[in-house]
Amino acid sequence: MTDPLPLPFLASRETPEACRWQIVGLPYDEASSFRRGAQFGPQEIRLASDSIESYSPYLDRDLEELRFHDAGDLELAGKNPEAAIAAIRSLYAEKYRHQVSLLGLGGDHTVTAGAIQGLVEAGLRPKILYLDAHMDVRGEYTGGIYSHACVARRLAEQLGADRLLLWGIRSGERSEFEWARSEGILLGREISSLKKAIRGLDEEPVYLTIDLDVFDPAELPGVGNPEPGGLKFSEFLAVLEEIAPLNVVGADVVELAPVWDISGRSSVMAAEIVRELLLTIVK
Repeated sequence: MTDPLPLPFLASRETPEACRWQIVGLPYDEASSFRRGAQFGPQEIRLASDSIESYSPYLDRDLEELRFHDAGDLELAGKNPEAAIAAIRSLYAEKYRHQVSLLGLGGDHTVTAGAIQGLVEAGLRPKILYLDAHMDVRGEYTGGIYSHACVARRLAEQLGADRLLLWGIRSGERSEFEWARSEGILLGREISSLKKAIRGLDEEPVYLTIDLDVFDPAELPGVGNPEPGGLKFSEFLAVLEEIAPLNVVGADVVELAPVWDISGRSSVMAAEIVRELLLTIVK
């Protein structure tokens, strides 16, 4: 891990004692395509969190009431995708063995592969709720099997496709859509279908991964691969109501690329998404 952060996420505790949940930054984008910049996501989410309130008027809860710790960033600079995933896997396995759950701040979506590998190594097989604009089930991309265009396929290979639920997808090759439909894991883009799927997860350990390009770029443009027609923030809040009762054992928020939004509103929205997520999953 890197040295202590000069500005950790809003309302996080200074020490990890008695904190079952920790935030970890995963500043990696070597596996990105099109527009790089997700490596700066964790830092910018933390900086933006200093501009928002710890209190959520949507949930009537306050981060000050929670016990969570910002553990800083995992050192990933200069690593190839395989080495980065191995480092993430090791961290997640160690933390989960010590009964600590992690909320990862990406970084490109490849980091999720390392997180799930770590949970599996620690003896867990979660159901993965995968919110994304892109299919991400290619066998390989640009000559490698570890890319943010392949990560969902790697998860399906490790856990079985039946442990993966894809929602919000509006971009991919025809063959990707055909494969996902044949496996019965493509939930579509309707909020009602997502809510229905979530209600079927009551008895499951759940890992929630949120690629920020699932949101409409009119609201959150600062991502590497924006796609029109996405989720609205108000709709996301309604989804969190369904997630609240679940046994969430880990989560991540990935693909913020702040260099592509000079207004800074994407970073602020990402910080609010993290706030609402923490208030929902930290018990």
